[in-house]
Amino acid sequence: MTEPKLDITRPAELPGVLRLTFNHPESLNSLTTDIFREIVRTLRDARTDESVKIVLFTGEGDRAFSSGLSIDKLLLMETDDDRAAFYNLGLEVRAAIYALDKPVIAAVRGNCVGGGFEIALCCDLIYAAEGSVFMLPESNIALTPGIGGAINLAAKIPYNRAVEMIWFAEKVAAEEMQKWGIVNAIFPTDTFDAEIEKRILKLLRKPQFAVRGLKQVLSHTAVFGDQSESLKYERILAVDEMKTADFDEGLRAFKEKRRAEFGK
Repeated sequence: MTEPKLDITRPAELPGVLRLTFNHPESLNSLTTDIFREIVRTLRDARTDESVKIVLFTGEGDRAFSSGLSIDKLLLMETDDDRAAFYNLGLEVRAAIYALDKPVIAAVRGNCVGGGFEIALCCDLIYAAEGSVFMLPESNIALTPGIGGAINLAAKIPYNRAVEMIWFAEKVAAEEMQKWGIVNAIFPTDTFDAEIEKRILKLLRKPQFAVRGLKQVLSHTAVFGDQSESLKYERILAVDEMKTADFDEGLRAFKEKRRAEFGK
């Protein structure tokens, strides 16, 4: 079976765009720690590459942007070092997106779930195809979102909405996410790529110095409030929860397609 991968391309029709595509449709474009490392490396290089004007995250196919970290990969985590390394990698992805003083866009088609949604939440713009859905399912496997997802979501939508979505692991349609301000616009599937291209070309025509400066100002104002205590607590939760019997039961129940029985 092939491993999930990240395709990194520079579309000829969009000069200045660096496209990062989650490419493993058979697993709904699931993520791995190797993909996390590749995202971090690529975005760090993009910071000093003046030929890169915009970064675009996409998912291969129509079924998913990304379904998040592979359950099989989670099942392989046996030591505290494994769990801490995974969590720290997620934070490095988040930090690399925020540290890039260039627009980062998520083009979401289909399922945008778990770590995939957390990555999208770090982006400056989220565009969605009709029929797309968003979800943070971690509570179903006794886990806390570990790329700052819960923190970012609660910073961007009303607190009560965020709590309900995370506690109940609800799938929320793109139309509802647009009402809440998470999704910028929704387009028909058959014109989705063309609509994304239009907006990218419009952004590329803007003075790039001003675009980059504005991103830094807005990011520090809207996103970088003092989150140190929240992130410290999130780390404790995300790493320690992976040691629990409930987490193990949640993973195995998901893999075996049965209802989890927590608290035994």
